[in-house]
Amino acid sequence: MGSRDVAGSPASTEGRHRHLALACALAWALPGAGHWYLGKRARAGVFFCLVTLSFVLGAALHGRFSVRDRRAPLLSTLQVVACLGTGPLEIVSRSFLYGGPIYFLPEEDSILTSEGRRPNTPVGRLLRSRNEARDSAYGTAYLWTAGLMNLLLILDVFDIGIGRKD
Repeated sequence: MGSRDVAGSPASTEGRHRHLALACALAWALPGAGHWYLGKRARAGVFFCLVTLSFVLGAALHGRFSVRDRRAPLLSTLQVVACLGTGPLEIVSRSFLYGGPIYFLPEEDSILTSEGRRPNTPVGRLLRSRNEARDSAYGTAYLWTAGLMNLLLILDVFDIGIGRKD
C-alpha cells in the first residue's frame, strides 16, 4: 500500500507526531512560538510577553539562576528544571552571568572546611552575592514562575496539537 497520507495511516500519524514535536520544541525555545506555529497568534503574543517579562524582571531583581547542590539534590534539581523551563533565554543568561552554562554548585562550595568556612570559587561568590541581594527572593520567584509557566504552556501546545483543546 505504500505510505498514503490517509487519516489513521502510519504516514499520517508520523507526520502529526513530527508536527506536534516541532510545536512543543518551538514552545520551549521561545515562549509563545509553539502557539504561533499552531495558528494561535493572539495567545502566542500574550504568552510571549508574560513569560519574557517575568524572566526579565527576575533577572533584573537579582534572581538566582539555580544550580544543583549536592547537599539538597532533589530540591535544587527541581529549581534548575524550573529555571530551564524558559529555554535558551535561560541558558544564554546563565552563561553571560556565570561565564558558562553552569548547573552544578562547585564541589569546593558545597563542603565546609575545618575552620567552618566555605571556600570561595568565582561562581560560589557570585551565587552568594545574588542570594544576599535585598530583592533576590522576588527575582528568584519571577525566574521560577517564568520557567514553570512556560513548561505549562508547552503542555498547552501539546493539548492543542492533539486536538484535546482549541
